Amino acid sequence: MPSGFLSDPEARRAYILTKAGILAAVFLLTWPLSRWLGNRAWLGFAAFAVLLTGSTLLVLAMSRGSSSRAAAPDPGEAPGEDPAGALPVEPVLLPVEDAIDLHAFQPADIPDVVRDYLEAAWQAGFREVRLIHGRGIGVQRERVRSVLSSHPLVLELHDAPADRGGWGATIARLRETPLEPR
Repeated sequence: MPSGFLSDPEARRAYILTKAGILAAVFLLTWPLSRWLGNRAWLGFAAFAVLLTGSTLLVLAMSRGSSSRAAAPDPGEAPGEDPAGALPVEPVLLPVEDAIDLHAFQPADIPDVVRDYLEAAWQAGFREVRLIHGRGIGVQRERVRSVLSSHPLVLELHDAPADRGGWGATIARLRETPLEPR
């Protein structure tokens, strides 16, 4: 169990509700058994309830003690990492290939991603690239094509062939020669 797992009130609530659900399920299963086994079934249920409650209280007590440790970063932690491990603090460098799938990016970031990708792909020597924006209702497609049509490195653009994404991807042909200074 991760350090500070139950220091979050939402996680603690979910944990307790899960344990209560298990207890209720065991109670419902024990009730019909009590007709056949008599009081022995209820004794088994009571023992299970005590163990479940004890383990829940133990985990909650341990998580309270570890929440102060979770707040301080680990001295061996790599720089640039989020202490909770949720999000990287530094940008992730992607390898430059002849295609990029834009599904992994936030819609608001797409224009900047497309511009940066075009320049990196051209620097890497690619003269034709494929931008995968998806089919959907065409919003991303238009956003991508708007950036491509105004970018100085792009000579022409068109839908990808059916075997390379069809209208869910756009092919852009890039210039051969470097851009002239403005």
